Amino acid sequence: MRCSLFTVAALASTALALPTVDSALEPRTDPADAKCLTRAEAKEVVDIYVQLIANYTDEVCEKYCADEFVDRSDSINTFIFRPLGEPTFATKKIFMEAQQTNPPFPVVIDSIDAVDCEAIALRWHATFGAAMKPSRGITIIGTTKRLGYAQITSLDVEFNSLIWLLNMGGSYVWEG
Repeated sequence: MRCSLFTVAALASTALALPTVDSALEPRTDPADAKCLTRAEAKEVVDIYVQLIANYTDEVCEKYCADEFVDRSDSINTFIFRPLGEPTFATKKIFMEAQQTNPPFPVVIDSIDAVDCEAIALRWHATFGAAMKPSRGITIIGTTKRLGYAQITSLDVEFNSLIWLLNMGGSYVWEG
């Protein structure tokens, strides 16, 4: 195998850029890190997400959903006859109005799979209604800490909408 000087230099620079185990455990000292979520803050945001879905109150939404909040879900768009790819609830106000009329459902968090500086990825399921079947979903929560605490800026949610339909008392016919 032939290695050029360029290849060796590229590999060496990559190795130098990777953090060591010791540096990954050091406390954050960069002021920019203060804007990033800690694992504990991510858990708190996920708990707020569950409240917004399963036990909604205007007070929680007002405080923890940022003014620029947007919710996107093609799974929900299929139920409310919105075009796929468009925001489901384009503003915080529209989201609040929808949540005030939606019945709560028991969302169970299966795992928090990733926490980034301003995003959380999680998996969940909800078992309810007529069919009592678990509809599994994935949510990406976008956040900001502009006010000194974590607020939700966006929700990107997708789930098994056919199971959801059965749970809501609907039905479908498989034509295969």
